[in-house]
Amino acid sequence: MDSGNTDLETTTAGPATSDVLRRRNMHEAAFEATLKEVFLSQQIQLVEPIAKASKETVVYGGFYHGEEVAVKVFVPAVEDLEDAIAAFGAFKVECEKTMILSRRSKSILQVIEYGDADMPKDLPSELKEFFPVHLLPFMITERARFGSLDRVFKGRRHLPGFDRASLLEAVARATDGIKEAHDHQVAHRDIKPQNILIFAPGQGKIADFGIARWRSRRSSKEAVLLTPKYSSPEQAFYALTGERETLVDMRGDIYSWAILVYEVVTGNHPFAWAIKGIKDPMVSQRTLLKAIAANDRRGFLPTGDITFDSLVFNCTCDLKHRVGDIALANKVLRQFTQRIKMEDQGADTLSGTQALPLPIPLPRRY
Repeated sequence: MDSGNTDLETTTAGPATSDVLRRRNMHEAAFEATLKEVFLSQQIQLVEPIAKASKETVVYGGFYHGEEVAVKVFVPAVEDLEDAIAAFGAFKVECEKTMILSRRSKSILQVIEYGDADMPKDLPSELKEFFPVHLLPFMITERARFGSLDRVFKGRRHLPGFDRASLLEAVARATDGIKEAHDHQVAHRDIKPQNILIFAPGQGKIADFGIARWRSRRSSKEAVLLTPKYSSPEQAFYALTGERETLVDMRGDIYSWAILVYEVVTGNHPFAWAIKGIKDPMVSQRTLLKAIAANDRRGFLPTGDITFDSLVFNCTCDLKHRVGDIALANKVLRQFTQRIKMEDQGADTLSGTQALPLPIPLPRRY
């Protein structure tokens, strides 16, 4: 996937890194050692970080009763204790409701357990600011063998069985989990390749409901949470202006989903043009949000496949006319994927060799 010239992932409309998080990174060895010691008492062995730390959470790979797992730990890197307490409540809601949803659909990353770990009373003073709540809420989930969709996409040529069709099948399977959430009136609001986890060829699950619509409000000064590259026009407009938040709903998930699908099929991000050549990450982020808020469609180039082009258009058009049921869009994606498989198999038969998992070639722009 072409990620443009920015490394921004889940972020906010404000500064990406807090002063507390910077200081914590300076004491990373002591911070990690403390976490590992605390969780050993919970029979959880933390091994290595498997996701970039945010202002609220870290995710580790590890073992729980001998089973390989992922452990999401709440450690807010915020200056304000009131914000930390509010975030604590939001994380607990995420744990509880994600577990409920995961029990309803195997296409959602399965939650094994969640709870709280007590901090040691003799914690060194220089580390205390990194644990403001004096508890470590955590959520244990299954761990995807191959990691996230973006990682598999980049390394697919070296992974047997991971051709374009298998990746689209994995996306379709994960989309069943998004549909389950939508059926319960939960908007995910962060659909992106990093949140689709791959367990095997054709086997994907949706993960990370950390900024889903159920999230508790904190305060009027709360930063807008989103991933700019995969935001919907409604999310981008709200991030830029602070207005019309009520328009951010499940249809935004469908828009983000369509960007993701377009990227898997073509190998290009439809808004990469907007930030080409921009070096400053904050300028890049704002420029990207402006292009998406305006739904400037110059990057959605036709692939030549009428069915696919129609699917992308109907999922990324204006809010009033956009597809409202992700299951309908997913049905079309599955039909498209089946046709891709048949074409690839036909190419195998004719050539006697395995077809390369190449994206659909896009027409040259003049």
